[in-house]
Order: sequence, then C-alpha cells, then structure tokens
Amino acid sequence: MPTKTLKNVTVADAYLAVLADRGVDYLFANAGTDFAPLIEALAKAQALGTPHPQPITCPHENTAQHMAIGYYLATGRPQLTMMHVNVGTANAMNGLLNASRGQTPMLFTAGRTPTNEDKLKGHRSLDIHWTQEMFDQGGMTREAVKWDYELRNGEQVETVIDRALSVMMSDPKGPAYLSLPREVLAIEMDEFEFESPSRIHAASPSLPNADALDEAASILAKAKNPVIITNWGGRNPNVMSALVDLADKYAIPVVEYRNRFVAMPRHHPMFAGGNPNPFVEAADAILVMDSATPWLPSQVSPSEDCKVIHLAPDPHYSYLPIRGFRADIALACDSALGLVALNAGMDEASKSNQAAIDSRRKTVTALHEELEESWAKKLQAVKDQTPIHPAWISDCIAKISDADTIFAKESQLQVQYLDTSKPTKILNAGASSGLGHGMGVALGAKLANRDNLVIGTHGDGSYMFNVPVSAHYVAAEQECPILTVVFNNQKWQAVRGSTMGLHPDGYAAKANNPPLMYFSVEQHYEKLVEVSGGYGEQVTDPKDMLPALERAVKEVMVNKRSALLNVMASDPT
Repeated sequence: MPTKTLKNVTVADAYLAVLADRGVDYLFANAGTDFAPLIEALAKAQALGTPHPQPITCPHENTAQHMAIGYYLATGRPQLTMMHVNVGTANAMNGLLNASRGQTPMLFTAGRTPTNEDKLKGHRSLDIHWTQEMFDQGGMTREAVKWDYELRNGEQVETVIDRALSVMMSDPKGPAYLSLPREVLAIEMDEFEFESPSRIHAASPSLPNADALDEAASILAKAKNPVIITNWGGRNPNVMSALVDLADKYAIPVVEYRNRFVAMPRHHPMFAGGNPNPFVEAADAILVMDSATPWLPSQVSPSEDCKVIHLAPDPHYSYLPIRGFRADIALACDSALGLVALNAGMDEASKSNQAAIDSRRKTVTALHEELEESWAKKLQAVKDQTPIHPAWISDCIAKISDADTIFAKESQLQVQYLDTSKPTKILNAGASSGLGHGMGVALGAKLANRDNLVIGTHGDGSYMFNVPVSAHYVAAEQECPILTVVFNNQKWQAVRGSTMGLHPDGYAAKANNPPLMYFSVEQHYEKLVEVSGGYGEQVTDPKDMLPALERAVKEVMVNKRSALLNVMASDPT
C-alpha cells in the first residue's frame, strides 16, 4: 500500500501533513497560547514548502467557523477550524450549532490546556493555564457534533483524522470536535509514516429502500392533489435538477417553506411560493423533502386520508429532541438520489392518472402566474417608498447580479427578484438561528470562487452579530473583496414579529418603543468597512439604490476592495 514517511517531526508537523494529504485546504483559526507547537509547525511547512492547510487569521471565532461552512457549501470539501481552549470553543459555539443543525461537515478543533505543571515539553507556563482548564472541555460541544475526541499521542494522528473526516462526511453529515493538548502536539518523533491516499472513506450516499420507494411512488403517482414541501433541499447541488424534473413531469407544486436555500427556480411554473397551509389542507399526498418543520401544526394539519412521505438522509431528524409530524413512509437516502428514484418509480403508475396530472398542471401554472403578478405589483407599489422597501432593494440587487453571483443571506432579501436558475447560489447557514453567519459564509464562498461576485445581505441586527471588524479584516488580508448590503430597519424584526404575534393587543404592541427590539442610536455601518480599506456608503433614497450598487460592485470587482452599503430600509410588509 502507498505510504509517506516524515523524518524528525513533531506531532504537530505530522498532523498538518496528514490533513493536507486528505484534501483539507484551509485552517481558519483564532489562536491562543496553546497553539505554540502548531504555529511552529506551520512556519516550518511554509519555510520548507511542505504541504499543509493554509492558515487564515480570523480575529473572531464566528468568522472562522462560518468561513469553513461557506467554503464547504461552495465546494463540498470540509475544512479545518481551530480555537483557543475552552474560551475559544465557547465563542465558536454559534458557528458549531449552525453547522450541526445544517448538517454541515467541519473539523472543529481547539487547543487543550496543558495538563502537566512542569517537566514535559509544552507544560504549563502561564498562570492562566490553571484557571482555564475544564473537567470536560468537549462536553460543551457533544450535543452538537457527530464525534468528539482528544488527541492522545502521535501514533494515532492518522487514525484520528481519518475517523473524523469519514464520520463527518457520511450522511447525515455534520461537524466533529477534536481537542489538541499542547504537550501532545509538541512531542518529537524520529519517524512518522502514514498511508496516502487514505483507505478510510465516508459512506457512499444511499438510495431509498426499494419496497418503501415503490409504495411512495405509487401514492404520489396516483394522487389528485400532491405537494412537495422543502426547506433546505437546495443545499445539495444535485437536488435542483432532480426536483425540477420530478415536479415538471408530474405537475406537482413545490412549496419552499421558510427556506434557507433555493431548490426550485423561482420562475418555474411549478414553484408555488412559501406558504404551505392551503396545499397541506387540500393535499391527498405530501412529499416532505429536507424539512424538519414542513408546516406549523398550530395552524394546519393534513386530512386523515392524506399520506405523508418524508425523504432525507435522516427523515426523522433524530438530532431534534421532539418532532411529531406524521410519517406514513420515511425514505432514508440522499435527497437528490431519492428524487431521481421517485421520478423513475412513478412513471408507470402515473399513466392511469394522466388526466388529473394535465388538469393539475393548468391549476398550478395559474397559481404561479398569480405569484408572479403579485411580485410585480408589490415592486411597483413600493419602488418609491422611503425608507427603502426590501423588494426594491432586492430588485436593484438583481440588476447588478446574475445566475453566477453567490449570496450569503441573513436579511429580508427577496429572492424571487433574483436569478435563481443555478443551484447553491443562495446560502443561508443559520440552521440553528445563530445570527452572524453571513459574512463568514460570504468570505468562505469567495475564497473558493475568487472570480465570482459574492454578496452578503444582512439585517442591521445580524450585521452586528457578524463581528464585522473581524470579517472586514479577513476580506482585506486574504484579498477576498465582498459586497455587503445592510438592510437597516433599526430593529430586530424577528423579535418584534414574535412579540406582536403572541401579544397582538398587549403592552408591547401599544408602546411607542417596546424594550429589547429597537436600536435608538443611528449606526453608520458604512464606516466600519473603511477600517480595513473598504468602500462604504449610506443609502436613504430609493432612486439612489441602483447607482450605489453599481458603484459598490465596481469597487469589489474592479478595484478589488470590499464595499458596504448601509441601506435605510423598511419592514418587508
């Protein structure tokens, strides 16, 4: 079997060599005193020209974690992050929880406080090494990862890395956590040998069970009012074409309920909007694809006769403590492969139902045309509004972007106005509602696609969660200019909406300035990008929206520096 041998190395040297051999391109890191052996190994690899993950200095852990997520979403290749012991792990938990609930693989590592008070190389050398130690550092992460471990010695480096990568990349995918004691990283080895390429691989994507597939295909093929509901199906780059083929062939409406990615192009006649309720009420068959919450049971429930089919790598979403949606059939499989298999399986059974399919096609197409008309009417109604309406902002963004533009979305960006004909171009990594993901995701995507225009859209509240000085710094240092558009409505709209929804006639609804949801200080976010040499501009007049975007795009794509537009925006109603 092919092997590689390293001479006179530390465990840190070996660790970096194996990671590079396994295809890990980047180390997104926020360093601490525990990093000393690793920093020495990185400097050595740079000086000698030996393979190693390229280090990216991230001034805040949130940037590092979400850059790894963004890079994976853009490439399908998991990356490495590393933080400072317990406090770095704690600061990185927002990104880890988003990766966990988003089923995104990431090798999340952290230093581990030295355990030895003296004698061993790498022993405790600062007073903080006593007070920062925990009994179980990995315990902070355990509920959010598929696997966690602490590196014990140099001999197990290859096994540990291959174990982490293979578990992370097997469906349902997810992050892993590895702690790295300073004494272990500092161990010197006369020789280290490892297999190259690795002979431990992730499980291959699965097909659905044949019998369950036949039953599901028969139900959908014979249904009068079927519907497909998805949330994050568009995260899989192969889903869009498979879903379009299935929905188009059998005239099945597709609802993307509170979607974080786009699985169905917005201008396809089978796209039925984002409200599942009327379709759930009328359905005799529902295909739930990649959606932990396909509808709200407090608002709507399927009829007793309706068959509900769930299709996902983990169709019961076993990582959720409680979930009671009906599942007459659960197809555990890769989502794209499952859709292709359903398409083929429905072919014969659907022939006896062709008249209903033809009739349904007319109905769904008419509904879609009404959607398109409503989008156009909304745009016409709000185009001159001040503060600037999110629909107008989105339409102007559409004019300076195209199908290859990548969006990192944590705002009221209205994607129906964009070109959504290509998969994995709308990225929303906030799977656990952890705000502050967008700038890191945009940077990770830009790192993987340096020639593409990458636009991050944020509410003003979520922009602050991004620790923007950290993100703007990385963009400048790595020469990864991005365009940031802040939809600044001076409030946390989600908090306001939740409060008013629960207490529509309460004190908060009657108050002029209810607590904990409004920002009363005018924030000039456009100034923050200037700290790292970027271009900033505030936009208050809807007539200035498109010219400001054109200026910003020129700064990003021609002058190669980041740009930020602080847009005084209204609510999306």
